Amino acid sequence: MNIRSLRARVTCWYVGLLAVALIVFGACLYFGFERYLETSLEHSLAGEARSIAQTFVSEVEAKGPTWLSEELSESYPPENGERYIRIFRLGPNDGAQVLYESVDARELSLQSSRLTNPSYLGSPRLGIESGSRKQRVVVYSFPYKSASGTQYLIQTGAPHGRIEQLLRSLLTILLILTPLVLLGAAVGGYLMMAQPLKPVVSLTLQAERIGVGELGERLSVIPTGDELERLSLSLNRMINRLEEALAHNRRFSADVSHELRTPLTILRGELEHVIQMRNAGPDLVESVGSALEEIERLAKIVESLLAISHLDTGGAGIEFNRFDLQEMTKTTAEQMKLLADEKHITLRSDSSRPVYALGDESRIKQVLVNLLDNAIKYSREGGHVVISVRAEDNNAVLIVTDDGVGIPVDSLPHVFERFYRAEKARPRGTAGAGLGLSIVQAICRAHGGTVSVTSTEGRGTTVEVKLPAAEPAPLAVTQDQHVTIR
Repeated sequence: MNIRSLRARVTCWYVGLLAVALIVFGACLYFGFERYLETSLEHSLAGEARSIAQTFVSEVEAKGPTWLSEELSESYPPENGERYIRIFRLGPNDGAQVLYESVDARELSLQSSRLTNPSYLGSPRLGIESGSRKQRVVVYSFPYKSASGTQYLIQTGAPHGRIEQLLRSLLTILLILTPLVLLGAAVGGYLMMAQPLKPVVSLTLQAERIGVGELGERLSVIPTGDELERLSLSLNRMINRLEEALAHNRRFSADVSHELRTPLTILRGELEHVIQMRNAGPDLVESVGSALEEIERLAKIVESLLAISHLDTGGAGIEFNRFDLQEMTKTTAEQMKLLADEKHITLRSDSSRPVYALGDESRIKQVLVNLLDNAIKYSREGGHVVISVRAEDNNAVLIVTDDGVGIPVDSLPHVFERFYRAEKARPRGTAGAGLGLSIVQAICRAHGGTVSVTSTEGRGTTVEVKLPAAEPAPLAVTQDQHVTIR
């Protein structure tokens, strides 16, 4: 999973917001439940204290403390639950006298000195005290005054551990369920996001295909009425504008190249006529010869631009025939050997097995000639240029490697641009307009292939061309037969 993808980021936001919501909800539930338990316990203890006062303590003066103990033991037996009950009678002279103390109080080891002061006769109060065994007990103290004026203090209590146990159980449930809910939300959210993002994935794949050949294809418009529909419409309008701009540039380049051919031809003819004049002096001949060289260079540039324009617009008349790429490289290398010998460069072909490609052999030969010309031009004297051919998947791969001056790193992204030349990589005496690799790329694209360049400055350059592969010819078919795809 790509954590930087839109799908992952939306899922993370969704899970993060859900986590915050669950934490807030859990905290509110925990503290609300704690408050509910404490309030419920307080009301229970208060009701119990008032009931004891009205039912039993009000009759103690008439029936005696023994009757009180028996009645309370019967009404609040120890097996009914952990309840603490203690009753004090407060006298002006003898202080506080314990009239009754439940068995629960002794089991909890509660000491009188640790509870609310029995002499406190104000309003009812609730407190938490600790027993001798460090057990926390919630104690409710209820002062009561009989009809005769005798003052009593009734204390009811219950262990706080029951509340703590319930709260621990709730906290455990929250701590277990919250990660499980978040994990389920993350998995479910990630899977559910696949469907809403499917149109985006489709648009991405279509956008990747557009422009590989021509810009004629358009994105599918998603009729949802939302942002995706507006995005697809906007992208299609942008592609329309780009196609119009590119078409205008191609037409301009083709028109200019075509219009320049005639004036250059006329100039060449006029200057050649001047040289052939009898009264032309040496200085004039030299000047006119220099001008003819420049006209020839301009003519080559014009022809190259015209060829690129035709290739870009699909009007180059390319015929896709089956041919042996290895044999073509071998013969081309032999033809280029004289140019390599001038700089004492070793030109070697490492391929021995036939590799069949599908394309226009003359155009592919033009690619190889341009690549070898560059390799020889930018190699040092005594260097090496190696040509290799291999079959790779469904491609026929042509590789030209040299150990020349290389190309600077900042120039590599621009080597296929028209008229671009890396100044650092240009040896003295080399000429050219910077259109060779542009023509190579245009021919490769017209064949449905690719071309790439890797280079290390000072160590050499490698150019790799991938072309559609063709199946070897059947045994019954002669070598001069070929397949043509129109």
